[in-house]
Formats: sequence, structure tokens, C-alpha cells
Amino acid sequence: AALLEVLDPEQNSNFIDHYLNVPFDLSQVLFIATANSLRNISRPLLDRMEIIPVTGYSLEDKLPIATRHLLPRQLGEHGLKENEIQINESTLKDIVSKYTREAGVRTL
Repeated sequence: AALLEVLDPEQNSNFIDHYLNVPFDLSQVLFIATANSLRNISRPLLDRMEIIPVTGYSLEDKLPIATRHLLPRQLGEHGLKENEIQINESTLKDIVSKYTREAGVRTL
């Protein structure tokens, strides 16, 4: 409800922060929000937003990230050295393409 009030041009020049009890003019403010899914955003709020879809990482993007950053970090967190485990590229591709359900690498 507060976000709807802030985004309403008729109300945002007289917005009052009830916690601080201070008025703010938000009429010239640009609000930027991100979301993995639009399903949980209310229809009235969506109507006041400009939706800019951004594509996620491709498999070709995720593989180097996994190889250079995520795999070494996981080895270190589990007390393993690189010579103690081998993960071939096809296995890594399977993990990246079948395990992660999101566009990014957060759950990889």
C-alpha cells in the first residue's frame, strides 16, 4: 500500500514518512525494483511500473563462472584440493543446465 501511494503522482508530492513524521516530495524520484517473478506483485502496482525484461545467463555464461569461481569456493569450503576431485565438463554442463532453475547462478 505504501508503494502504491509513493508511485501515485497525485500523492507522492505530499508523501509523509509516518516513522519519522517528515514530509517528502517524491514527485521527481525514480524508483527501481527488481524481481525474479512478477506473479507475486499486485496488479495495481504492476500497472504503475514499467517492466523491462532482462535475460539471464546462458549456459555459455554460467560454465566459466562455475569453473573459475563457484567450484574453487566449494572445494575450499569442504576442505578439498583441486587434485582430490575431478569434475569433467559434461558433468558440469549437466549440473548447470539441469540443477539451476533460475536465470542466474545463485543456486548453482
